[in-house]
Amino acid sequence: MVIAAVGQKSESDDLDQRGMMLPDRVRADFDGMRTDDPKVFAAGDGAFGGSTIVMAMHHGQRAAYYVKAFLEGRQNPMPYRTPYRTRHVPVAQDLEWEKLPLHEPEFFGLGEKPIDFPEIESTYSYETARREAARCYRCDAETGSADYSVQHREDIFSMARTNPMDHAKLQAMFQRRLRPRQNPFPEGRPAVLDDLTFLPANLSRLVIDPYREACQVSTDIAAKYELAQPFFVTGFDNAPAEVREAVAAGLKASNCGSVGVKAMGESVPWFQLVTPTGAVPSKDATALIFMGEAFESIEIERLFPDQLIGLAVSSLAALERVIPYALEQKFDMLLLDGTANLDGEWPELAGAPDLRILRDAIVILRRLKQEEAIDLVYFGGVRSGTDAAKLIALGAKAVVFGAAVGLAVGGEIVDGNTLRFVSDYSDLDRSQATVNIIKASSGEASMMARCTGKTKLQNLEPEDLRSITLATAQATGIPLAGRH
Repeated sequence: MVIAAVGQKSESDDLDQRGMMLPDRVRADFDGMRTDDPKVFAAGDGAFGGSTIVMAMHHGQRAAYYVKAFLEGRQNPMPYRTPYRTRHVPVAQDLEWEKLPLHEPEFFGLGEKPIDFPEIESTYSYETARREAARCYRCDAETGSADYSVQHREDIFSMARTNPMDHAKLQAMFQRRLRPRQNPFPEGRPAVLDDLTFLPANLSRLVIDPYREACQVSTDIAAKYELAQPFFVTGFDNAPAEVREAVAAGLKASNCGSVGVKAMGESVPWFQLVTPTGAVPSKDATALIFMGEAFESIEIERLFPDQLIGLAVSSLAALERVIPYALEQKFDMLLLDGTANLDGEWPELAGAPDLRILRDAIVILRRLKQEEAIDLVYFGGVRSGTDAAKLIALGAKAVVFGAAVGLAVGGEIVDGNTLRFVSDYSDLDRSQATVNIIKASSGEASMMARCTGKTKLQNLEPEDLRSITLATAQATGIPLAGRH
């Protein structure tokens, strides 16, 4: 039944005198729910004409969102979008799902006075709702995994229920299962971190049992700045204010620093990217990372005694000049940019990073007999703790997350090259997502170290890795599996 909440014609002499009325409703802009008075918001039938109760509720939610943004001083809030209410719904699983009967809700009828809108049908109890969700297997919600698809399950059912003598059907099913998949390693496939694998010290269980012995993930930069985990986050310089604030809250809770032109917050360690045409170096920055389109000597000035100084390098060709210069000038770190566009808008979305920049930096340092004399931080394509562990094994001291955190806090890929943020994530959702991805990546990185028999993440080394493709072997200097 659809109930049209059409209401009556809106009339207000006071608003009419102020020029805020249309002939039958309040003059309001649906995009921001504002009237001509910036401090007055309007919603429902009185502002946008007769509609349904559901639409009126939606108007109220929109208006509440924009009123909150106004009270918080946000001049250009993200466009409102209905938030997901099912993000934290528990998964419905039941081993007897195939045997569970259909449960019909009890129908009470329209009652003696339908005009009073009495309850005409019962609702499900929590347990009944779980059983119904488990029984409805086609939505695949009860499996908790996207890997085990409905098609796989239906194939199993079909094979189990097929007459063994029905050779034609059996042959058809097997032929479908035997179809070759698309070649995952086509010609021209770039070198990627996925093509590196760890050599486990034990094939049956973790050598370093997490219940008995800890695995240290903390580290430092130049023995001056302590890192709780070897991670930084970048990419939010131009993100909406509410996204930046939520991510900053997550970084603060995780004791994780940010890399960017702008600071993320007073309590978040800031590794400032200093460009020739950008802002001047800040005394509030934990580190000053100088970058430019081409290498040139710079005047170094620490704005306080323990401030870190570094160079960002985006070109392989510049390494031969940058590294000796950085060593001579006693820089604390090099930020190696595998995307060649560190200060751009989500550069990792443009394609696979160039892993050769880390390989070549290590080769040059070894040739100069200065390995570990300067700390290397890597940016480009880092998505997880496993990726971070691989890069640390290759020689990085820490890594920088970019698009991975952007996606975690609700970013949507637009046109294949940038992220867009909308309002269906709350501030708590975003800050918690930031905490979660850092915490999960830290645990995952330590797991990789444990697999190789290490009790310290920084003890990972190239010998713990093997490559499964020639392109990645050449780009990283890691031997191809099966070759010496």
